[in-house]
Amino acid sequence: NAAGVPFFLKSTDNAGPIEIAQNIMKANEAVGRFVDHTLVFRLTEGKYEAPFYNQELSPEEAAAISWQLNRDNVPAVLEKEYYWLETLNEPGRYGSNGELQIERLGQFSLATAKLAVAEGYHYAAFAFSTGVPEPEDWEHPAMLEFLRYAGEHPDQVGVALHEYSLTADYITAGYPYLVGRFQALFAVCDKYGIPRPTVLITEWGWEYSDVPEPTAGVEDMAWASWLYAAYPQLKGAAVWYLGAQFGGIAQRA
Repeated sequence: NAAGVPFFLKSTDNAGPIEIAQNIMKANEAVGRFVDHTLVFRLTEGKYEAPFYNQELSPEEAAAISWQLNRDNVPAVLEKEYYWLETLNEPGRYGSNGELQIERLGQFSLATAKLAVAEGYHYAAFAFSTGVPEPEDWEHPAMLEFLRYAGEHPDQVGVALHEYSLTADYITAGYPYLVGRFQALFAVCDKYGIPRPTVLITEWGWEYSDVPEPTAGVEDMAWASWLYAAYPQLKGAAVWYLGAQFGGIAQRA
């Protein structure tokens, strides 16, 4: 922040890091200074995602319940002007019944986005896992409708994605189908004349329980930084992972 370099911070459940960053941003504002930091928060308990998966609810009904549940349980110290809120985490292309759920995802996300915008929040949709969705999924009419809305509201509606190489050997493994997959989204937007939406890489890394040695890891991060920097709509990436479990990856990361 002192150097004027934007940082990207993602926290789940623990509001503390987001509050610290939020206060940094408020201190900047107090002296007429702006650094484009990006903060993302998500609640992880299963009940916060459950409405989407309840097939007895329409996508719009699920969105209303989900939004209220997530919004009302964010710790009160966080101010909506400063962070993006995720309400889903790594939904698959297919639901529990084996049916493609891209249409439901598009409709749910559009309805949630409209609620967020109406209330002055910042909403990060989907949080797809690495390798998901298929490029053609973005062309589904329901997804295109969401993308048009996101393109019209870039400061309040974004697309959250996760990008992993799935190997600690090198970050470019599978490029551009793993890390770099966001480019398929932008290609669809360009094809249909839709403004490219804001993109947040809310998880980024190699494997869920492994990272490279420091020199190789930093080289990989430099390459990814070079890639992402070419796209101003992409606000940054959160490196996995500084939390507990997952083979003690936090210490090595």
